[in-house]
Amino acid sequence: MKDSMIDRKKKNGKPELLAPAGQPESFRAALENGADAIYLGLKHMSARATATNFSLEEVAALLPIARERQVRVHVAFNSIMTAQELPSTLDALQALSDMGVDALIVHDPGVFFLCRRFFPGLKLHGSTLMTAHNHAGVDQLERMGAQRVVLARELHLEEIEEISKKTRADLEVFVHGALCFSYSGLCLASSYRGGRSGLRGQCVQPCRLKFRQGRKEGFYLSCNDLCALPHIPHLKKMRIAAFKIEGRMKDAEYIAQVVRAYRMILDAENDEEGNALEEAQRLLALSPSRKLTWGFLKRDAVKDVLSPHRSGSSGLWVGTIKEVQGEDALVLLRHDLKPGDRVRPESEEGKEKRAFTVSRLATSEGGSLLQGTSGDTVRMETKVPLRTGERLFRIGFKHAPPAQRPLEDGSPSPPVPFRRSFAAREELWENWPQAGSSPRKGEEALIIKVANEADAAKGFQSPARWVMLTASRHNLERYARQRLHPAQKKRMIWSLPPLMTEKDVEYYRVAVQWLTKRGFLSWEVNNWGHLDFFRGIKSLALMAGPRFNIRNVAAQACLAEAGCPRGVLSLEITAEELSLLGKGPWSLKPIVTVYCWPPLFISRLFPPINEDRPFFTPRKDKYFYRKTARHSFIYADRPMNWFQKVPALKSMGYGTFLLDLSDGPFEQGKEMPRLLSGYKRNRSDAPFSLFNYDRKPL
Repeated sequence: MKDSMIDRKKKNGKPELLAPAGQPESFRAALENGADAIYLGLKHMSARATATNFSLEEVAALLPIARERQVRVHVAFNSIMTAQELPSTLDALQALSDMGVDALIVHDPGVFFLCRRFFPGLKLHGSTLMTAHNHAGVDQLERMGAQRVVLARELHLEEIEEISKKTRADLEVFVHGALCFSYSGLCLASSYRGGRSGLRGQCVQPCRLKFRQGRKEGFYLSCNDLCALPHIPHLKKMRIAAFKIEGRMKDAEYIAQVVRAYRMILDAENDEEGNALEEAQRLLALSPSRKLTWGFLKRDAVKDVLSPHRSGSSGLWVGTIKEVQGEDALVLLRHDLKPGDRVRPESEEGKEKRAFTVSRLATSEGGSLLQGTSGDTVRMETKVPLRTGERLFRIGFKHAPPAQRPLEDGSPSPPVPFRRSFAAREELWENWPQAGSSPRKGEEALIIKVANEADAAKGFQSPARWVMLTASRHNLERYARQRLHPAQKKRMIWSLPPLMTEKDVEYYRVAVQWLTKRGFLSWEVNNWGHLDFFRGIKSLALMAGPRFNIRNVAAQACLAEAGCPRGVLSLEITAEELSLLGKGPWSLKPIVTVYCWPPLFISRLFPPINEDRPFFTPRKDKYFYRKTARHSFIYADRPMNWFQKVPALKSMGYGTFLLDLSDGPFEQGKEMPRLLSGYKRNRSDAPFSLFNYDRKPL
């Protein structure tokens, strides 16, 4: 049965239509409306932790039903794993391996390592959170064991096509659903402000808030939704393995409509595509969503992604409140409405209002109604505060409980058997990769990271053991014309930028080869694609940067095997995790960032915000905005500073610390003497943030 499912795409020559399911009813809707595959998350290690998600028992029961219909089941195992979660992660991987799920969507490098080592039968797909946005990233993930790579959602059609021509791994692209302001995998905003990491599925969507700058207010960072229906005919001609629909938080009716719409255009012959597109678009018009756009697919369409004048609330605008009478409201309908519909009033405060289910409808005079029709004014009972003039958005439908709507009539096949505990626990640490020398031995070492040549010169005069310089084109070309003293060259580390467009890749590949031949052998890598540049180069000293989000020993082992003897731990890490990690085993020498001012959002969008002054949330949280020719960056109003925690970090076994002055809303090089003094005295000057240091790992 599995072989026939794997061959299905090859037989019909079409990309796989991959649908989301956040609960059993959505799973059924995807099955019944034409999905070739369904992806779902567990209640553990899911990047949509706030969805209902599935227990292992539910997955075991659903697999036979899906296989009977030749529909593949992918499990989104794409959360970052904390140090404490290694045992429970191994147990879950054992169960999924026993079940033989069709694929595992993975983000954490530690999960890659564990699967390759203990569960080689699991097929791995690299999550979009791994920020694969060029062919070098795809190639590197394939070498790590990914059979498919989910491309970043921020790519243009031409970039997707170029990547598809240069790579061999299967590619998956998002074609419908919600968009994030920041690049997936690079957003720190939810974690920085409240400890709820988007990389752990806990995002509280700070980009959906209303912001104020001066006298102007708007939903400056709130994105509309993606709809690639008009581009499916073009995408079908590319080497794309799967079209992915976002929506594990959506209800079954939404899933049914969206899957049916994409099935229409996917199955249409060339001469039928126009009619199929019209019919599919009519179907989607009834589906709750934000304004539908082409997202990043077309360069000139990016300006439509942001709607600063609109609330971030999603849904179908079904009516407007004409009058509020106690717990009743008179509503002028734009679309049909019936009891059981879930609606939400649009917020003007920047925070979504509470949704409610329509329990009863009546005429304006009070006569009972089974359904309200577009153009009618109806009376609706509500228990949510409403105001005259507010718009109501339909966001779903409250279905009957799953027990009353079984996924399969008749006698279902028995659940797939699985073990609940990791079977090779006694062998876990056998032949585990070990750091070349004990990281606990040796004197304390400091790395200073800077953004320009002048600050690098100051760094070389400081007590820092190494000076790291951002590998911008300007800096690379300046240093290519200079002769550096051998002692300085030995102390210097180049830091590659986390984002490189497809056009940038060859420039950096050539630059890396040119500079390594001239003795620059120390480099910080910040994206999986960077590792592709160093293949075949010997005597390197690579360092994994913080964007690899190292928070567990398996992630350390993965990066060490990839060629990084050193690694900067995740900026989101907590003291509790650091204490546990400090006990080892260490596969690489860990580096702890004790000062940085990181961008909380990095985007390919340019919101209507001025760079010359801060902007604020309704709670008075303060942000700064900066932009370059290609990207925009949003920062908190204060840096992360752990100088006062250095003695505690040393007691945990850490000895190499990073002082990062390379980023921030303001030029930080001039602060180097003050910050070095603070580091030496273990004193953090206000205002500063401890980020997640004292928080529980969420």
